[in-house]
Amino acid sequence: MEDKSLELLTENERKLHEEFTQCQNMQEIEELEKRWNKLNESRNNNIPNYDMTLEEFCRKYGLVTHEEVWNGFL
Repeated sequence: MEDKSLELLTENERKLHEEFTQCQNMQEIEELEKRWNKLNESRNNNIPNYDMTLEEFCRKYGLVTHEEVWNGFL
């Protein structure tokens, strides 16, 4: 069976994978890791804080609540 996990990667993740597979030794891997860590530090990874319950979130975005899912199994 063919591995299709690489298709799920983003463009940046593909670049990292490609660079990683080209590394010849542990020193190159460590240098790659330092470069990517430096890049990741510059990104804004703040997750917004939404002050609402799960039920309010589901109503707001038209999603199915966990109760509706469980009731569908019973």
